[in-house]
Amino acid sequence: MHFEDSPLSKAYDYDKVILDFGTYYLFDDFFIMEVNEGEHLNWNKLKILLNSLRTYYGKHKTLAYIANRINSYSIDPVLWSYFDKDDSILRAASIVSYRESTHLNANIEKQMSAIPMKRSHSLEEAVNWVQQIKNLN
Repeated sequence: MHFEDSPLSKAYDYDKVILDFGTYYLFDDFFIMEVNEGEHLNWNKLKILLNSLRTYYGKHKTLAYIANRINSYSIDPVLWSYFDKDDSILRAASIVSYRESTHLNANIEKQMSAIPMKRSHSLEEAVNWVQQIKNLN
């Protein structure tokens, strides 16, 4: 389910940013990303996203990331290894999968990730998990 179609969109204040390859929603300590159908999330797109996040939140903020996988797209799983760097804005991630193939891909990404990662079956589950994470900053 798209974030804006979910009950969560009415329960939280957020800002919306549209990029060429997807849309993301900004909250105090996390953001939700919905990548467009058919995209390939690579290093160049990740840099655009990270620069946009740093512009919005500042250089010292750390966040949890929720990937709302409503569309079919590919991601270079090696990108997850980037987030062990000291300057990373991301400290945890949850992948919301609605199909078995997406859940299987999330298993592979979890193995590659240097940050805590949870595979979730709903946006509500993912948001509850990231809100329980302490000491993001």
